[in-house]
Amino acid sequence: MKNLLIKLFFILFINFGFSQLSNKHWLPPLHCRDASSVADHYLYLSTQETTPFQVTVTDGAGNPFGASPYTISAGAPLTIDIGFGQNTKMFVGQENVNIVLSDSGIILEGPKDFYVSFRVRSQNHAEMLVSKGRPGIGTSFRLGHIINESVDPRKSFVTSVMATEDNTNITLSDYDPNVIFTTSTGFINAASQSFLLNAGQSIIFTGYSDTFENLDGAIGALISSDKPVAVNSGNALAGIASNNADFALDQIVSSSQIGNEYIFIEGNGLASMESPLIVADEDNTEIFINGSATPITTINAGDYFLVDNSYYQGTTNRNIYVRTSKNVYAYQFLGGGNDPATAGLNFIPPLSCFFQNLVNIPEINVIGATSYNADLMILTYTSATLTLNGTNIPTSLAQSVQGNTDWVTYRISGVNGNTSIQSTGPLAVGVFGSSSVAGFAGYYSGFGSNPVDTEVVVCTNETINLFEAITGNPEENGTWTVPAGGAPLNNNIFDPAINIVGDYYYEFTKDCNSISTTFPPVKVNVTIQQAPNAGTSLTYSTCVNANSFDLFTLLGTTTTTGGTWSSALASGTSIFNPALDSSGVYTYTIPESGACPAVSASVTITNNPIPTAPVISNFSLCDNNLDGDDTNGFVTFDLTQKSNEISTLIPGYNITYHTDLSEAIAGSNSITSIYETNRIIYVRLTNTTNGCYFTVTFNLVVNPKPVVNAIVTLKQCDTDTDANTTFNLTQANVLISTDSNLTFSYHNSLAGANNNNDLVTNEVAFNAANGSTVWARITNSNGCFRTSRVNLVVSATTVPQTYRYTIDDVCDDYLNATDPNGDGIGYFNLTEIEPALTNQFPTGQSYTFTYYLNQNDAETEQNAITDINNFRNTVANNQLIWVRIESNLFECAGLGPFLELIVNPLPDTNLGDDFVICIDPVTGIGSQTINATPITPGNYSYAWTPANPSGNISTYNITTPGTYEVTVTNLDTSCSFTDSVEATFSSEPASVTAELLTPAFSTGLATIQAVAIGGFGVYEYSLNGIDWQPSPVFSNLPNGSYTIYVRDIQGCGLLLTNTIQTITYPNYFTPNGDGYNDRWNINLPEEYQGLISIYDRYGKLMKQMSPDSLGWDGTFNGELLPSTDYWFKVEYNEDNIRKEFKSHFSLKR
Repeated sequence: MKNLLIKLFFILFINFGFSQLSNKHWLPPLHCRDASSVADHYLYLSTQETTPFQVTVTDGAGNPFGASPYTISAGAPLTIDIGFGQNTKMFVGQENVNIVLSDSGIILEGPKDFYVSFRVRSQNHAEMLVSKGRPGIGTSFRLGHIINESVDPRKSFVTSVMATEDNTNITLSDYDPNVIFTTSTGFINAASQSFLLNAGQSIIFTGYSDTFENLDGAIGALISSDKPVAVNSGNALAGIASNNADFALDQIVSSSQIGNEYIFIEGNGLASMESPLIVADEDNTEIFINGSATPITTINAGDYFLVDNSYYQGTTNRNIYVRTSKNVYAYQFLGGGNDPATAGLNFIPPLSCFFQNLVNIPEINVIGATSYNADLMILTYTSATLTLNGTNIPTSLAQSVQGNTDWVTYRISGVNGNTSIQSTGPLAVGVFGSSSVAGFAGYYSGFGSNPVDTEVVVCTNETINLFEAITGNPEENGTWTVPAGGAPLNNNIFDPAINIVGDYYYEFTKDCNSISTTFPPVKVNVTIQQAPNAGTSLTYSTCVNANSFDLFTLLGTTTTTGGTWSSALASGTSIFNPALDSSGVYTYTIPESGACPAVSASVTITNNPIPTAPVISNFSLCDNNLDGDDTNGFVTFDLTQKSNEISTLIPGYNITYHTDLSEAIAGSNSITSIYETNRIIYVRLTNTTNGCYFTVTFNLVVNPKPVVNAIVTLKQCDTDTDANTTFNLTQANVLISTDSNLTFSYHNSLAGANNNNDLVTNEVAFNAANGSTVWARITNSNGCFRTSRVNLVVSATTVPQTYRYTIDDVCDDYLNATDPNGDGIGYFNLTEIEPALTNQFPTGQSYTFTYYLNQNDAETEQNAITDINNFRNTVANNQLIWVRIESNLFECAGLGPFLELIVNPLPDTNLGDDFVICIDPVTGIGSQTINATPITPGNYSYAWTPANPSGNISTYNITTPGTYEVTVTNLDTSCSFTDSVEATFSSEPASVTAELLTPAFSTGLATIQAVAIGGFGVYEYSLNGIDWQPSPVFSNLPNGSYTIYVRDIQGCGLLLTNTIQTITYPNYFTPNGDGYNDRWNINLPEEYQGLISIYDRYGKLMKQMSPDSLGWDGTFNGELLPSTDYWFKVEYNEDNIRKEFKSHFSLKR
């Protein structure tokens, strides 16, 4: 391949193999014995193409991966996150080993060539596996891997295979028969293993390194197949020392791409890590080292030879030249640093004059955010001029190759950043680097570089550059020989419209190490494949209520069948159903077939929606007499009156009216008016922009007029004799119609009633004289109306305005919190007046009574009192109620303030608050008189509980405690009031004394107690007359004199006890100068004449002092004494007797 863009990425130790340009890549999945070594992993895609193109990424089963397809170009490479851990498309657990996997691995494909590398990392490991693309697939492979040690439980060898075609038979054979392979369920030992794979399916072979035969028994094993496959080989993990391991993986190529000359450049690893591995593909393969004429060994197919590190030679750098008698596989074991944890594996290409001349490595010394020390290893011709980032590399750095004078090697240290290496000859580049125990390495050259005969199939709708199509790297500026009768190529371009099929021969001369060599012509056999026709793209408009149609026929008559539609149609075919399918771009694609790429054409459909049908209101008219009859239900409708409403609901549509649905759909026989009764009208609405239509309906409704009495008479009582009164005109409603759903309004004239104006000023309080007339407008719920004349008649009342009926048997009692006594409010049965009023009218008639709070409401018959049997007066104490009497003919018979309500007050007695009687503390004798006489004078009776010894009089002399209740009754109104009071008896104690509960000279604080003697009260106690407590005991008292106050809690007296002295001593002190317990002393009354002596534990006197001194500070002769116990003696006078007390205390510092 030519013009290779090489991109280098590395993490920890990364094996950078050569990225191969190809338009399709296969990455079989992998398995790591130690799942914790697998963290995040990625795909890296790049290309030399400046024009962006799409790459599809799928798993082995063809399922799109991630956001596939992806777009890449030379200026826009791509990174795809595959996942984390050993449960992804590229890493699987043991349960998926040694079985056929259908949806694992990754397949990438695009119309142009691109590079793919797979990279995995974890905290201490990393690797990059580089896809070889189409040049890497084949039918025969020999495996290689690092020879592990057997103690570390993380290590293994691993190989994975992916088929590129269906029905591919693959066989793993030619390995040590004692190799133990790991399976999904355990382990197997078999002489060979065979599987049948379809395209995209994979198989993983692995053996764990704790079996001795697994250390090298699989090296040289043969992967054979009857159709091309892709193969990965290596270790996961690898290392020659226990507890030191890393990934060592690469994708290898088939036997058709290997050779017999290799040059290895030593890396940065230990000598025990750095060895070339040669695997024979044929029997009797001789191996020659560093130009020796004598083979170092001869091996057969599947055998391997590990070249000892001692064969590396050189001074500026070290290399090994290996030549074999037959083609071999070459693997290199190496290290990124001089630590066994940086093990790596490179798959090495054979020497070729057709290596590329340029290698570009981005960010050569960087992994993510980590920088490394990086070295370059370079292989090129001896005669070549070499540059690094445009600067010449001196030939003094070149190391000759022993046994091959055509080639030299270089080592360049301290390289960083984006790096470009260019040579005037063929070039292979490696990079090695490390940081602590993390290392990396990579090798840059190409497989399939030697030009070989190539088969080319060209699609009739494309051209191809035959020079670029040659497999390998031929020299430019050669000559073409075209088939007889064929047109010459134009700048290497084969155009099916100009050139003919056949064999095209390319002959070129190449400078191989300053020797101009003419190579045999390379044959390019060209055949043509007819391109399919996807049709012509177009746009098409339809309506969602239109008939289904075939998108395929829209593309043209010469369109090739067999393609697929996307987005998918509801029919599953090319039939577009407007009712089910949406607007959008529907692409017809004929897939890639052979040399012809996929082609497509699109139909852009605008599927115009039918809007939500508007709800058109009914077209309602009232029945009229334009036809001579306003009760027959027929009127003439002007349908155009609905057009404004419809246009507002859904603008942009033409409107036509129809009596039949089929005519509306057809758009025929439209009308603008109709003489009809109730029926449906059909409306056709046609979009003025796209012509789509739909139909809606509305109803024609003929509403009847209300049924009313044309003339009625309304009568009202006169409260005086002027024949003028106030009418509530709404009382005429029931005279006009009994239909409760009608609406009434009243007008001064008939014209006003017809035109709904000239309304009366106040229809519920209309003042008019006898014989007046008003007009009512009566409207039903449909808005249809008629008129009625109302004659107003004023009649005199038969009950005189001075008539009064009084209800005065209600007392102002307490009923509840909202109806307390004394508020002047009570409850009345208003109907008590009705028999008295009925007796004033002739017998044989029935009357209706209504009650009102005022004259205006009574006259207009508004706000009638509703609860007439339990009316709560609204005016306190005394209130007049208006009564209206009507006959059964709705005629007013009486109207006036005929009913008087009186609420009688309760006796205003008050016994006062509960009280305490302080009695004699010895005899318990005491008394007090209470008085129940009301404030308001009157005629009252008294009933006491308990019974009053003095009889039912207004006063009671209380001589015993208890509750006293009296009921006072007004003998004139029979209204009663009950009050009560509670009398409590109490007294001070007869006497009190104080007692010392703590013995004298106790440690700590003292306790004293008061003793109350005699009395009839409950007492509380205080030491200062301010702070009181219910307990007579006082504790935690320091030394001193105390008097206890004792009082009755009801306030019946206070006494003081005798004075009492407390004597205690502190059991420790802390003389540290903090202001707390810095001195030790005992406080004694002055009359005790105390003397205190302090001794150490040996009896030595430390301090002698009086109780009223400052106390002892813990020193002796100015020196601080230690923390310990000290003894004391107190001498004192008590009851004229000299006494002494001894004890001890502690000094604490």
